[in-house]
Amino acid sequence: MFTMPHKNSPLVAVVGCSAIKAAHSAPAREFYRSPLFKAALAYAESRTKDVRIVSAHYGALTLDTEVEPYDRKLSELRKTHREDWGARTVDELRRGFNVPPTFLLLCGQLYADAILYGAHWHNLPRPQTP
Repeated sequence: MFTMPHKNSPLVAVVGCSAIKAAHSAPAREFYRSPLFKAALAYAESRTKDVRIVSAHYGALTLDTEVEPYDRKLSELRKTHREDWGARTVDELRRGFNVPPTFLLLCGQLYADAILYGAHWHNLPRPQTP
């Protein structure tokens, strides 16, 4: 069940990773290289200071988290495993906030569905989409 956002609920932009990646380790904001990722990140940063990247391999990342090369896609997982990933990743995303955050989803449909599932599972406000 989704809850109503608290009046002081922080907005956290959730940007999906991309298939185009650096061939070497780099901070997450530089590791993902697709034009869509860069546009989503710019939009996210224009809306809020709380921006996270979600990855099928790493879960929730801060922009400065050092990322090693990998090849894993959420589409490779069964629906129940994507839902488990969503619940775990939302748990990571909500840590550190005194008031439950509201998520702004800037990611593909599989990632958005998994995050929606996780937000529902954790009784958080329904995530927003642009």
